[in-house]
Amino acid sequence: MLFFRKKDKEAPSNEKKAAKSMPRTKKVQFLPTKLSELTAQLNSDIYALTALEPVNYYADKSSYFQCTFFYQEDYSEVYFVVEQFDNDFPRGSTPYYKGDYELMKKVVMKFGQRI
Repeated sequence: MLFFRKKDKEAPSNEKKAAKSMPRTKKVQFLPTKLSELTAQLNSDIYALTALEPVNYYADKSSYFQCTFFYQEDYSEVYFVVEQFDNDFPRGSTPYYKGDYELMKKVVMKFGQRI
């Protein structure tokens, strides 16, 4: 009889717990680059997210980054995660980051939306 060892899942970070408890979400898509490079840029400066180029999800579904913002109604707390999708299947993601209202406002403004 074979016994399989369970994989130890990492405990969710404080940012992930807080993000999942937020009442609102907003999703935007970007042109993909290398996920490891994006993670390194975000670790040094979260405003590197504003350097990504927006993409029309309906025009290019083959590969894209999807940034999901989790936030309170009054934007007092904002968290985000960037996931890589290939043919609408998730292929990887960055860790969860704590952002702020200004970051979210700049990113959403690239898509012609005001908050």
